[in-house]
Amino acid sequence: MNKLFSRLKSSTIKGKKLYLFLLTILLIGVLFGSIFLTILDEADKTSVLKQVVSFFDQIKLNKINYMEVLKNSVTANLLYVTLVFISGISIVGIPIVIIMLFLKGFMIGFSLVSIIAQYKFIGLLGALTYVFPHIIITVVVILITSYFSLNLSFNILEAVIKKRNINFGGTINRYCFIMILGVILMVISSLIETFISPYIIKFFLLFV
Repeated sequence: MNKLFSRLKSSTIKGKKLYLFLLTILLIGVLFGSIFLTILDEADKTSVLKQVVSFFDQIKLNKINYMEVLKNSVTANLLYVTLVFISGISIVGIPIVIIMLFLKGFMIGFSLVSIIAQYKFIGLLGALTYVFPHIIITVVVILITSYFSLNLSFNILEAVIKKRNINFGGTINRYCFIMILGVILMVISSLIETFISPYIIKFFLLFV
């Protein structure tokens, strides 16, 4: 019993450390994305800010092609989960998952700072409406799927190094279940992004 408790405690500590590591990578990506706008030259920065205005104008004037937005969002989200899934069943996938998480954070940080740079103080409200709730859901999903992907990769790596067998049947079944759940949540996130988020953003546009 003590041995089982000790193993569970060790597993929990390792799990917390891995989640903390992944969250740190994501936040570093957000930080770098935030800084990146400041190092662009004026021409590129102006181009980015014009795209921000165009994005919000399309929402304000109801010029959104909902089916196109949904298709692009679902494609991007499912591609992300698929790459994470494939990376988890190979040792070489460890750096891929970390890089993908960093890039996701980078894009989020860059988008949020671009909104704030264009609309100044009121841009904070714009950034909040842009994030809530679909990006929050997406971030939670990518953190969870990345955790299980890296956890499986590390288990495979440990099994290879120590030359021991692992219960691939139960492990893969649990892994596939998490990834399928991730796919479902990503599709929900895309639906929210397409059909609900524009109406939340319109609240911000009342102040612009």
